[in-house]
Parts: sequence; structure tokens; C-alpha cells
Amino acid sequence: MVHLDPTTQATQPGIKQVEFNTIASSFGGLSSQVSALHHHLLSVDAYPPETRSILQAAAMPLSNSSATLAEGLALAHAAYGPAKTGNRTCVLFLVQEPERNVFDQRHLEYSLQNDRGVRSFRLAFGRILSDTKLAQDRTLLYTPPHMPSESFEVTVVYFRSGYGPGEYDAADAWDARLHLERSGAIKCPTVLTQLAGCKKVQQVLATPHSPHLSRFVKEPQVAASLLQTFAPIYPMDQSEAGLEARRLATDPETANQYVLKPQREGGGNNIYRKAIPDFLKEMPETHWPAYILMEMIEPPALKNEIMRSGELQKGGVIGELGVYGVCLWRNASSGGRGDTEEQAGAGILENHNAGYLLRTKGDQSEEGGVAAGFGAVDSCCLVDT
Repeated sequence: MVHLDPTTQATQPGIKQVEFNTIASSFGGLSSQVSALHHHLLSVDAYPPETRSILQAAAMPLSNSSATLAEGLALAHAAYGPAKTGNRTCVLFLVQEPERNVFDQRHLEYSLQNDRGVRSFRLAFGRILSDTKLAQDRTLLYTPPHMPSESFEVTVVYFRSGYGPGEYDAADAWDARLHLERSGAIKCPTVLTQLAGCKKVQQVLATPHSPHLSRFVKEPQVAASLLQTFAPIYPMDQSEAGLEARRLATDPETANQYVLKPQREGGGNNIYRKAIPDFLKEMPETHWPAYILMEMIEPPALKNEIMRSGELQKGGVIGELGVYGVCLWRNASSGGRGDTEEQAGAGILENHNAGYLLRTKGDQSEEGGVAAGFGAVDSCCLVDT
């Protein structure tokens, strides 16, 4: 990525973080399939001869995200320990209904079953209260509709839904989420972890001169290096940084270098560049703090071809690289207040890289979401520059 310095208009190459996601990070299954497809095409000489100096197997890293994400779920399943009820155990994939991204999710399910021997089921968000129940000790039990005589003890709930406001349109939806959060099953993520990935938290960490990152990254040099990867992000409130953001966002000239983001996931929700001032004019100022203002990342010019909906599209493209990660931790026990972390067993159990996702979109598109219809799943080819 290339970072544009708005004060000098000079470009400085560097890696910049767009955002981080802690719920429903999708396309791990399809990323592995696409990178394997590109290796297969290379092996059968499907690419034009003039690309052979660049397209080589060593320069095209395979994404192992499908297997490594499934491994993360399996590690959580094992960390849960033996069943408390004597029932068979399972992992629950909490999905939308209808679910458009089912084929991506299936690869994780297959890897869990075939490589790890872990049974999984798909549960629509709207059926949580009808198909699960809590035992007295808060053990979560799931009864598959096609197996009404058997209940499975749930070790892990993997959220591939539950992040959009439309899914919480009634009181029983909130009851369902509370039902899961109260359970003893490991949540991927918990509601607190989900909130940690929201745009507001990213803004608090990335606002210029913010002191908050050092609270979590204790080594000053590491914190400084990490902060350099953040594009400047501002609140839209009445703080000093917020007033500066309002000035930048309401001026058509400076707004052209920014994107306005609500606290939403899934793509298709942002307001870009010159559209920002008019958008804000139509909104009461009391609603402005629900958004954050982020400096646009200006990528280098690239040309490629994208296959979307059976149509080959050629021209300028933008690539956005995502890195998956697995993190499993144990919270401090709720026992005696004098317990140390070691005594309570708190700490990180697993924390490792889990493959990558490359999304490519046309350079005329501001949005990049694949499921939202803007981008396409791709794979990397590394070249010297």
C-alpha cells in the first residue's frame, strides 16, 4: 500500500492497516481454493508465455487458511475439555439465513471433520433459542432438527453471523445472544472481543498522538512501529481531534482524501471522498459521533483481469491483503480476589498466523467486500521491486 501525505502530496511506500476484524472474518476456505487453483493453472501452462519470468511456483505462496483456521477451532474444541454431560460434543457454526457464503464455510467444516475428527453443525441465528438450551451448569446443548432424540454438548460457537443490526431486530434476538454468551461454550468471538474490533476502538488506538496503544503494547519500539502502520483515524465528536476531523470532512477539498465509516461490518456502508460533506449536511450533528474519519490509503497503479459473475473484466485494479490469525486465551478465574494470573490459569494458549486473503477489485470501486459484490478472491504473486 502507498500512504499519501496530505500536507505534501508526496507518496511514501509503506504497509498500512485498513482495519482488523474480530467476527465473521470470511473467505478463509475460498482463499485456499483460489491459491491452489492458480498453482494448478501454472502447472498446466495456462498462463501466457510472457509471464513465465514472473509467475513461478516459489513466488506464489499457497494460502493454508482453510486448514489453519479449522485447526484453531479444533484447538478451542480440545481446550474445552471432556464433555460434562456424557453427550457427544460438537462445534456450532452460527450462520445467516439465507447464507450466501456457505461454500466458503463448508471448507472449514470439512477440514474440522476430515482432518481433526471434530463434528460440526450449522445453526441459523434465528433458531438459537429453539434448537439449543442451557443446562443448570450453563453447559450449552444443541439438538439437531434431523436428530430430535439426541443432544450434543457444544464446545465452541463460531460466529459467521450476529454482526449486523438487522439480525437484532427483535427482543428474542438479543435474548438469543445473551443465551450464548452465558453458556460455557467457547465463543469465537465473545461479545467483548466483537466490540474490540469495532471502528471506534480502531480510532481510539490510531488517532494521531493517541497514548492508548502503549497500554496494550508495552515495548515502546514495537508500539511505535505498529503505530506507523495505522492510517490516521479521527473521531467525529467534540474533542480536539474530533473538531479537526469535522473541519476536514466538511471541506470538499480535504474530504477528498478521507473515508467516513460507521460502526458496521460486511461492506457497502462507507462514505467516500467528495460525497462526505453532502452526506454530513443531511445528517443531524448529534449523529456524527457514530462515525469515524479515516485517511484514504492510496495504492500503486496495477492492471489485471478479474472474473466476476461469469464476466471477464480488464483494467486497473487494487489489491487488499488480509492476514488471518488464531488467538485462544483463558480468562482469569472468578475465584478468590487474591489469585494471581498464574494461579487463576489466565493467559494466551494459542496465537499464530493462519494464512492470508487477497481481495482484488476494480480501481473505480471504493468498496472492497467480496460478499457485498465489489471484490474478487485472489492469490499473491511476489515480485522484486
